[in-house]
Amino acid sequence: MALNNYTVQESNNLKLGQGGWDIVTGATVNSDTYIAITVLKGAEASAGEYASGTVSATSVDTNLGDSLSSLEVPVGTTIYGRWSAVTIGASDIAIVYRG
Repeated sequence: MALNNYTVQESNNLKLGQGGWDIVTGATVNSDTYIAITVLKGAEASAGEYASGTVSATSVDTNLGDSLSSLEVPVGTTIYGRWSAVTIGASDIAIVYRG
């Protein structure tokens, strides 16, 4: 397993999401490498449950992390990783950070 060696400035840029971002509504993005996903809007919750959005993502390196398949992520939650493609559920909205 090989890890990238970043300069201090490069690693700070990755943490801050300065590589840019995309707002994704019920679609797939796959033109960059993505490092974080924050679910902004998800399915309506039933009584006593929290709203969540559906996220699928293709891992850049499965030695570092698995791909995600229809993972329910609570609204307001950010998940981190390195993905080559991210799909957000049909009625869901997420901000996807490039890295």
